[in-house]
Amino acid sequence: MTSDPVVETARGKWRGAVVGGVVTFKGIRYAVADRFMPPRPPAPWTGTKDALAFGAIAPQSNPNPPPGPPYVITAQFPRPANAPPPAKAVESEDCLFLNVWTSTLDRSRKLPVMVWLHGGFFYAGSGNTDGSALARRGDVVVVSLNHRLNAFGFSHLVDHDRDLPYAGNAGMLDIVAALEWIRDNIGGLGGDPNRVMVFGASGGGMKTGFLMASPRAKDLLHRAGIQSGPSLRFMERDAARRATEMLFAELDLKSGDVAALKALPMERLLGGYHAVAAKLPAKRFIDLASFSPVIDRELLPRHAFSPDAAPLTHSIPMLIGWNAQEMSFFMGNDPEGFELDEAGLRERLDKFLGERTDDALGLYARTYPEATPSRRYIQAFSDYSLMLPVLAQADRKAAAGGAATYAYRLDRESPALGGKLGALHTSEAPYVFGTVGASAVMTGDTPEAHALAKAMSGAWARFAATGDPNGGGLPQWPAYTAAARPIMLFGDSPHVANDPQSAERKLMAPLLGA
Repeated sequence: MTSDPVVETARGKWRGAVVGGVVTFKGIRYAVADRFMPPRPPAPWTGTKDALAFGAIAPQSNPNPPPGPPYVITAQFPRPANAPPPAKAVESEDCLFLNVWTSTLDRSRKLPVMVWLHGGFFYAGSGNTDGSALARRGDVVVVSLNHRLNAFGFSHLVDHDRDLPYAGNAGMLDIVAALEWIRDNIGGLGGDPNRVMVFGASGGGMKTGFLMASPRAKDLLHRAGIQSGPSLRFMERDAARRATEMLFAELDLKSGDVAALKALPMERLLGGYHAVAAKLPAKRFIDLASFSPVIDRELLPRHAFSPDAAPLTHSIPMLIGWNAQEMSFFMGNDPEGFELDEAGLRERLDKFLGERTDDALGLYARTYPEATPSRRYIQAFSDYSLMLPVLAQADRKAAAGGAATYAYRLDRESPALGGKLGALHTSEAPYVFGTVGASAVMTGDTPEAHALAKAMSGAWARFAATGDPNGGGLPQWPAYTAAARPIMLFGDSPHVANDPQSAERKLMAPLLGA
């Protein structure tokens, strides 16, 4: 392709670019929305608009950040020598943009489509990522997107204003609107609207679980990938209502004064949100304590995977997994956690294991005899926080019958910060996207890292195409059952093990409570 690529969509034409052999469109507007209102299609236009740069991201920065280092430990990763600090993204309520990477604009190719939902729970993050390496394989079209977050995307206001029935799920409606755009337009970008895989890590995985169970997303996604983002439960209406009441109070507004809330400057509303969120910390990784998707008769009639798999999830193949030492990611402001002695380990485990602490101390000492107390803490906390709910979701999906579930665990440890982090939260993404070269501080830029990226990106692409990740030289990967619990362990030599953490799972299972 020698000229700038142009795609005609239902509302008008967009001009992209060819970058590194990949046809790239950045900053395509898929919808517009007023504050707290549902998204709507943009007005049509004549001529051709440029899609050459990422669009604005959702408002999210705390105007009054707390003192001390960020809790996300990747903020401590060194930048490459002489590399300038990354440019700060523009934050705006006008943030409903998506990006596409494809190897072809040929409609006849009908490539499977991989739609990435970013992490950051429901309060932060963006889809301004790089999907070019995954698209360069030539067998998938990659899409990423931005949507509304935090108080802008998840303020439950219907009890105060009947004209805002969807404000508590506005951010999810944005994603539905993006999927509708994909359904209507992806054919012109070489994609197949009938083979759409939605996948994401952390909050992106939670969003994917919501969509699997939502009547509004029915038939808009055909495969689901959930990376360290178990989506058992979402917010009950009473909890969402309480968080919104706290927001009114924090902003010195009369309860229910929605007109004033709508009129607030963006930064002031952000400040109020962050102040309320600090007062409502989540007790566990899977607890959504404020400004998150809420149960709704039309959009989410029941929890996605609690107490079992919601009916609409049964027909969607699911790829789900976690990373072995997830929770080190959240220890950026916890240096003491890396220097524990045995007494410190006991004290920390007791906070979430309670009467099971003694049994856990013995189990983790036997299972990890060479590990320091800090490493055993990270392992146990990761198992409790992610392994346990991920396997619960896999169990419930498999028990429902229908489409297959495939489970994995990333075991390859990061070399970052002297190797003390293990396989931390989000560290699977560079392998899935095939970007280990650009993510060398996280993954290492080694032949083993590149081989794992080839294996994982290939498995995800095959799953997008067929709902089955097998092939490409991987060992046979059986569909998940609660009886055998086969898990693909992605390390330097990927292999399958049945229920590899059986003892830990059984010890902690009574504590799930979701």
